[in-house]
Amino acid sequence: MSSRRTQLATQLAAALRQRRHLLPHGFASDRAARSIARCYGERADGVSAFWIARPRPAEDDGRPSEDEEVFEVLRADGRLGVWEAGSRDEAEVIADALTALSL
Repeated sequence: MSSRRTQLATQLAAALRQRRHLLPHGFASDRAARSIARCYGERADGVSAFWIARPRPAEDDGRPSEDEEVFEVLRADGRLGVWEAGSRDEAEVIADALTALSL
């Protein structure tokens, strides 16, 4: 992992730990931070934006699935997704941490 990615993962892990009371019990902040930093590092284009949480679209028609409880965290412009969460709350906490870090 590059030094920039390592720094990003460290910052994000700290931000998630500060919000641990809002995340599911046992949420692996360090592992999530490394995964998000890897996705961001591989696909980022240098454009900062707000991050949002939304239901992951269904495969066939593009609308959110009512059967699945999977939410994605992505940049508000929709071009960079970095995390699939098991709940809207988890996704919103991660999106808030990314926005607070101005990534």
